[in-house]
Amino acid sequence: MRPLTTRAMVAGLLATAMLTVGGWGCAKTPTFNGTLLDPPMQPSALSGVNWDGSDFSLEQLRGKVAILFFGYTYCPDVCPLTLVKMKQVIGRLGESAEEVAVVFITVDPDRDSVEKLASYVPNFDRDFYGVRLPDQELRAAQEALGLAIQYGEPKEGPGTDTFYYVDHTGSYFLVDREGQARVLHSPTSTPEQIAPDVVALLAG
Repeated sequence: MRPLTTRAMVAGLLATAMLTVGGWGCAKTPTFNGTLLDPPMQPSALSGVNWDGSDFSLEQLRGKVAILFFGYTYCPDVCPLTLVKMKQVIGRLGESAEEVAVVFITVDPDRDSVEKLASYVPNFDRDFYGVRLPDQELRAAQEALGLAIQYGEPKEGPGTDTFYYVDHTGSYFLVDREGQARVLHSPTSTPEQIAPDVVALLAG
């Protein structure tokens, strides 16, 4: 038996999603691998600047499904691994990937300038968004999505311009075509678990 092509795999995922989602607007709710947010969470406007210098807001992604997560470029492990994982998710979607946006938002705007994001995010995929929010927008996102962000002490003590870590929520929010956060995935979710949920939202 020949292995399934990417197109065949995506067709199978779509067919499964349509069977699962059928009647979503009437009575049924699709089954997700992640946690269904009911009621959906309403992200803040998330108005900032993308890594390429263009203005960004979540509103401009209406009509697409977005995978939204937070991190910082100085992160030594989880954040780069997350971006690699998102690349794998996109790779499983075939032509449907054109309807999906991956949005990385920095929780460390003091160090993550637009220029810094530009030297980081495109290394994983030039189509990924790498967004820097003003402080007030980041605080609004924290409140709207229940994010935990904790800044560590600089290596050489308070008041010094030295390296520090940022502890932050590592979950992935799947945002539907209407701009609502519908599904929450833990940092341990695999591409094989995330991709079908993205397809289900596309179908819905």
